[in-house]
Amino acid sequence: MNTLKMKITGWDEDSKSLLVRFASDETANTNPSAYYDLAFQPHLMFPEANTAVEVRTALAKAGVSVAKEIKSNEDLSNNATKNNMYSSLVSDDILSFDYDELIEDVDGEVDFTVASPDVADAEDIPL
Repeated sequence: MNTLKMKITGWDEDSKSLLVRFASDETANTNPSAYYDLAFQPHLMFPEANTAVEVRTALAKAGVSVAKEIKSNEDLSNNATKNNMYSSLVSDDILSFDYDELIEDVDGEVDFTVASPDVADAEDIPL
């Protein structure tokens, strides 16, 4: 990536968030207006930024990873095999993992058990 484009599109008073859009020279469209708004709460996310220039710089730094994610999502749209693999993961099953195995995992594969959502001892999920 050589160029990041950023557009600050709004301020949400209720959440104290700046709404920002990003694009780059690697995204399908280099105009940030082509993409979605993301909310950033500068007073929480960048407490060290005390001037407008510092806030813009902090937002732009965060935007680098956002633009990379946009590019990755665009690439995924062109990869039917991987897209189908992800969509095939959807089910009604509840997967249960052993915490210690997840923490100690070194090869990217951890066994799990499947519990149906209608199991008698299933936890209630608050709405």
